[in-house]
Order: sequence, then structure tokens, then C-alpha cells
Amino acid sequence: MIDRKFGVELEIVGISKELAIQALAAVDIEAHDAGYTHMTTRDWKIVSDASVHGGFELVSPVLEGEEGLETLRTAAQALADAGATANRSCGLHVHIDAHGMTVENIRTIVCRYAAFEEEIDAFMPPSRRGNTNGYCYSVRQVAEDEAFRSARTVAQLAAAQRSRYFKVNLQAFRRHGTIEFRQHSGSVNATKICNWVQLLQDFVRQCCQPAPEESVENLPELHGRQGELAALLLQGPVSVSEMQTRWGWQPHTARAAICRLRRAGVAVRFDGERYHLEQAASAGQEDSLWQGVEPDVRRFYQRRAAVLAIRN
Repeated sequence: MIDRKFGVELEIVGISKELAIQALAAVDIEAHDAGYTHMTTRDWKIVSDASVHGGFELVSPVLEGEEGLETLRTAAQALADAGATANRSCGLHVHIDAHGMTVENIRTIVCRYAAFEEEIDAFMPPSRRGNTNGYCYSVRQVAEDEAFRSARTVAQLAAAQRSRYFKVNLQAFRRHGTIEFRQHSGSVNATKICNWVQLLQDFVRQCCQPAPEESVENLPELHGRQGELAALLLQGPVSVSEMQTRWGWQPHTARAAICRLRRAGVAVRFDGERYHLEQAASAGQEDSLWQGVEPDVRRFYQRRAAVLAIRN
């Protein structure tokens, strides 16, 4: 299911800009040479990109739903039929509309991507894995950065990232209201491109699901004040002053109680003012990259990873 608007940037080589425009026109897709611009347009545009050796970038308009995915498939096939290819300098960038996302949704997208990055790397070529590519760095350090984890606005999340050259780029939110995924290698293979868009749609949807209901029974066995503090956190964020009022604690006593909870295995995050219980998957359900992903897309990537493992 394609439930968020999206856009793509295809970096290609092998054909001229003029031929690309003609090939797209032959399948009723309007495109024009826009030079160098970041403006969103109503039709497909070709822009210059110094990072693409011997080629250029084709940027889609905003696409929507299954119809948008089919248009993308048609465009990729037309380019391939016209002789377009991709070399190692090319990438495939996908923008997913972030409208309606909360700060926690966006933080979860980056943190889950970081958690499954090694698994995603397995179905990418070696040149797009880990920190091997200067245009799509790993997001693991970003996800672990305290400034990122304590950010209270999307602007603060993006500021903690400091650059757009990450596998998940939050800088795009400021300009386009999107989250950009930059890891995929360049391609004009329609199946590869559309499966990547579908995987990202499913991944983002899963990240934006409401947190499952937690209960004290799902937390480590806690007693006394620790149990009471855990139960209070289950009800929502708690400040040091609220703990002082409830139990008469000094600030250092409240912080020590949080430390004891963390040592007991309870994940607690501080946003600069209040402590939050980081809820995990519901009892007995371990999070997975493939949770919520279409079965045929999952099979495609699992088989691709298996073949690439043999080659490497």
C-alpha cells in the first residue's frame, strides 16, 4: 500500500538529456531540462548534479498512491529502453512525505533504520554499505547522539544530524516537508526502484504506528518506590519536580531513582525537562525490519541479500 506521497531522484548515465526527455515523452510523461534547481515542479525535470560522473539527475514531481508508483515504473522502463544505465557514482533518492508526523515518529524512523542498518546493507552493493559512501553515511552515530535523542522539535533533530549526506536525511524536512532516503544505488531497473519505494512506505508506516500499550507486567520485576516510579512513567512523562512533590525527594534522589530503573532494564529517556518511558514492542513480539512489509517485497530483498552474500 502506498499511503504517503513520495518523490524520487534518479541519477543516470548512458544517454543524453535530450534523449531522456524524448523517451519519457514517448510514454506520455512530460519532462524538461531545468538546469540546476531545488524547486518542486508539476512535471519531471532533469537537473545537473556534479556528483554523477558523466550523467545527470531526473527528479519526479510529487507522486501519489499506486498510480504514482505505476508512473515511476513506466518512467524507469522508458529510460532503460532508451539505453540509460547507472554507474557507481549514481544513487536513487526517495522522498517520503512527512506530513502529520510527530517528533517521536521521525526519531523512530532514524533509530529503527539504524537498528536494522546492517540488514539493509546486506541487500545493497558494497559501495553503499556502512560508512563507505560520502553521500550516504551511516545513521548509527546520529541515532546514538544525545542531542538527537533529547531533541524536542524536528528542527532540533535535523540540527543534530548536521548534514544531508546520511542514509536517512532529515534536512529535506525543512525545504520539502519530507524525509529523504539516500542509501539505494543508482538504477533504472523498474522492479528494484518500485520495491524500494514500497519497502520505505511500509517501513515508515510501521514507525508511525501508535506505541503498543505497556503494562507493569511487561517491565522487569520492580518493588517499592521503583515499582511506583515505573507505574507513574507508564502514565506519561514525569519531571523531577513531580517526583519531588509526590515523594518528597531531592533532585539528586530523583535522578538516582531513574538510574536504578535503567540498571534494572527499563529504557528511560530524558528530553531536557521530563523523563519518558521508551516503550518497546508488545510482550513476546520482537521488532523486525520486515514487520508490516508486503510479503513479495520481503522475499525480493531476502533473496537479493542471499545472492549478494555469495558474490561477496
